[in-house]
Amino acid sequence: TAPVTAPVMAPVSTPTGPVVPPVTAPVMAPVSNPTGPCTGDSSTFTFVLDNVGKTVGCKWLTQNSSKIVLRKMTYCSRTNVSGGCCSTCGTVTAPVVPPVTAPVTVPITAPVTAP
Repeated sequence: TAPVTAPVMAPVSTPTGPVVPPVTAPVMAPVSNPTGPCTGDSSTFTFVLDNVGKTVGCKWLTQNSSKIVLRKMTYCSRTNVSGGCCSTCGTVTAPVVPPVTAPVTVPITAPVTAP
């Protein structure tokens, strides 16, 4: 026979087992970003250390003088840590300003007279 030039679909068999919908992973609620200038480290903010799973506060970043630079480089680059530990990380956040809405004018149409 001659070569086939049009695309050909392979036969698809009917599934033999039950069709299961995809499972979605649990999703954590979003954490809001800081809403104003830094007023000091949060006394209630905590974060989890990489590879250890230990939960610590802002003071941990500076508690070992020989590791301050490494700890700040590792953790202060993260938005949540730089926001919660803004004094320790040296983060200054700008206040959130609501968007400005330009005035909208209604188009003016000339009066229409009936014939």
